[in-house]
Amino acid sequence: MPLSLLPTINEIAKASVLTDEQDLPALVSIRDQLRSLCVELSASDLNIATDCLERSAVLIEEIVYRETQDAAAALDLVRRGIEYAQQAILADQEGRNLGEVGQSPFRGEGDDSGSGEAIDSELLLSWVTECGHTLAELESQVVAVDSSGNTPEVLAEIRRRLHTFKGECGVLSLHAAQKLCHEAESCIDRCIADGQPLPIDAILGLIDWMRGYVADLARNARSPVPEHTALLTLFAPKPERAPAAPANVACTVRDTAPPAPARIDAPSASQNSASSGIDNTPVALAADSEMGENLNDFLCESREHIANSEHALLALEKTPGDKELINTVFRAFHTIKGVAGFMNFGPIVSLAHSAEYLLDSARNDKVALNSQYLSIIFKTCDLMGQMIRVFEGGTPPTNGQLKALIDQLERAVKGDLASASSTVVPTVHPVVSAAPVLAKAIASSPGAPTAAGSTVSATPAGMAAAPPAPGTPAAAAGMKRADQTVKVSTGRMDMLVDMVGELVIAQQMVAQDPCVRGLNEQRVQRNLTMVGKIIRDLQEVSMSLRMVPVKATFQKMARLVRDVSAKASKHITLHTEGEDVELDRNVVEEIADPLVHMIRNSCDHGVEPADVRRAAGKQEAGNIWLRAFHSGGSIVIEIEDDGKGLDRARILAKAVEKGIYTPDRPVADIPDSEVFNLVFLPGFSTAEKVTDLSGRGVGMDVVRRNIDALRGKVDIRSTAGKGTVFSMRLPLTMAIIDGMVVRVGKQRYVIPTLSIERSFRPKSDEVHTVVGKGELAMVRGSLLPIFRLREVLGHERDDSGAGDLLIVVESQDARACLAADEIIGQQQVVIKTLGQATQSIRGVSGGAILGDGRVALILDIDGILSEATSAAA
Repeated sequence: MPLSLLPTINEIAKASVLTDEQDLPALVSIRDQLRSLCVELSASDLNIATDCLERSAVLIEEIVYRETQDAAAALDLVRRGIEYAQQAILADQEGRNLGEVGQSPFRGEGDDSGSGEAIDSELLLSWVTECGHTLAELESQVVAVDSSGNTPEVLAEIRRRLHTFKGECGVLSLHAAQKLCHEAESCIDRCIADGQPLPIDAILGLIDWMRGYVADLARNARSPVPEHTALLTLFAPKPERAPAAPANVACTVRDTAPPAPARIDAPSASQNSASSGIDNTPVALAADSEMGENLNDFLCESREHIANSEHALLALEKTPGDKELINTVFRAFHTIKGVAGFMNFGPIVSLAHSAEYLLDSARNDKVALNSQYLSIIFKTCDLMGQMIRVFEGGTPPTNGQLKALIDQLERAVKGDLASASSTVVPTVHPVVSAAPVLAKAIASSPGAPTAAGSTVSATPAGMAAAPPAPGTPAAAAGMKRADQTVKVSTGRMDMLVDMVGELVIAQQMVAQDPCVRGLNEQRVQRNLTMVGKIIRDLQEVSMSLRMVPVKATFQKMARLVRDVSAKASKHITLHTEGEDVELDRNVVEEIADPLVHMIRNSCDHGVEPADVRRAAGKQEAGNIWLRAFHSGGSIVIEIEDDGKGLDRARILAKAVEKGIYTPDRPVADIPDSEVFNLVFLPGFSTAEKVTDLSGRGVGMDVVRRNIDALRGKVDIRSTAGKGTVFSMRLPLTMAIIDGMVVRVGKQRYVIPTLSIERSFRPKSDEVHTVVGKGELAMVRGSLLPIFRLREVLGHERDDSGAGDLLIVVESQDARACLAADEIIGQQQVVIKTLGQATQSIRGVSGGAILGDGRVALILDIDGILSEATSAAA
């Protein structure tokens, strides 16, 4: 080992003794020197010293970001850790046994042998529930970097998410997960500093490891930590890498770390309305215009958490020391802090973090929450609520109020209730307008350097100190008032939709009652029309409650494409469009599996290997487009690839060979759509060999079955050498459809209006009978087959001339005319399932209760045309 290491660590130890917990630049410099020393030690066998120094560096970061409960105690532990490493290096250079050094001061701090022992079970449950979404978002961002390359903004966002995740793991005592996240953070820092590409596979491996660990913790809070040594090595710095210059560390922290908790600059004459020393500037809070729904969710959840906290605090006044109530308040502030950190609301993070310290001390029996403590926490709830109401047009608190309350909380943690109680939270009016300003963070001390070398002021950028009179709302001009949202269980939403459906049926029964229709009173008819309109509007609003965007489902496909293309030794880029399109929640859940099967097929069968694409004059990298858009009152989801396209001849030959298709006409007369639809038959596959990706003949039949169950349809368009498009047309909702009610004999049926092109009564010269083809109708220059619903649906034959009304329908790019006796009218109908015994009836997708109380079958046009075609053949 180089002798120079001992003087280096001696200097670090000296610097740590001369530094206090408030000197952030010095702490950052020490952290950088520790990391550099760890790089040099990594080539030696001094693992105990390296681990001790690395943990000291992690602890310094927690002090800098105010993530540790007692900064002074944490810094003392850092000093002892450095001293221990100092003794280990000295013993090694003198040839002494390292066992003489004793035990590391971190012994037990990172022990992963039993992570569940110190975990708050309810806090863990809440965290586990949120992890799925958090990991999916992180995975989506990492995969996006893989396809589009590094950008500083995306790298910083990934690092910030990992940092937040690390903090949550630390609160839950999940030390192994915390260390992995920390190592990933450090690795990203090195990539940013050196201009190196992001280690995509390593971070995706971390996400997969975390998913498995979270699943284990969901089953058992004391689950052992999965093996992660190999994963740690992926994030370790390379021995030959030169250490980063200490001067750059401050920039790294400011640029890539999540916003530090808000610290308030020392008041100046320009900031104060008087010489009292109180900072009257409003707290800088503003939402990014792209936050959208996330902001609404944050406001809704925060209001709920604050209300629950106040209720628990009132109960604590009657039953002091109730740990369950304390945990309720602690979890509320912890959740608010986590989401606020994600959304860059630094002042909210700072206040919630300080409140957490006090509550955690109460949980650990270090303080007893008497009335004085509870009063301070009540003030915290009030100020937190005021900051949250800023996004709804409310008046922001001042920096002086925020700083005074944080000081109270910090003194209360130390038991200094006299000083905490004597500190008055100032009530002053803001002197500047709270215009929407995105504040990344406020400097932790007067004149603290930022990445650019300037200082961050608490005054909103671009705003001059100003004209408002006491009591004038300081809500910003131009700030859009955030919508308020509430949480509602899915069971209640489904019940509401069902009840509205019943209301629609009842209204139709009243409106179509012969007694009511026979009334000639204009006022009654007008009122009935108004009621019908209101109920229709109510129906549309209730249906919208179940609508969710397809974004989350699309994001999962990005990882799928990456993994499958890597396994198939191809480079494929996924492009998504229309992620904000909304579908019924039940539909979104059901399309996940069909999407997986179709995208796997596009990757494996559609996109060619690089050498084949190169020979065909294409770019070596393949492309898949996943898009969603509205079309004709329904949603279309398309999966398109720029691969080789479907081989029509090969598909026909395979289908005949397997005995699952027998052509009933010359091959040249079979339309492409019919040939391509053969891939949906069970057991069909054109793969030459079975792989773990495809070739077993299962999957595409599942796609067709799932889509049919959703009352949707799927078709294929393909051009040889150019690519293939799988198109799914899905209903917006599973509960209500627009339908045309028709009469066939004495029965009535509902035909979905989305399938209807037009209706007409043909003239005698527009209907022709062709030998071998049956009846045909001339419709706008095209001859379409006529299928009489009386015959298709099994009614008695009628030669009296009934059934002359033709309805032109379209399905799977096929058009035909359905002959009915009468069109009764168009209306929205509530879909009712017919039960298990009738689910397999071909051509029927459900039932509907009409206005007179009778049931009408809802026709499935795909099934009707297939049935009619088979019967005609």
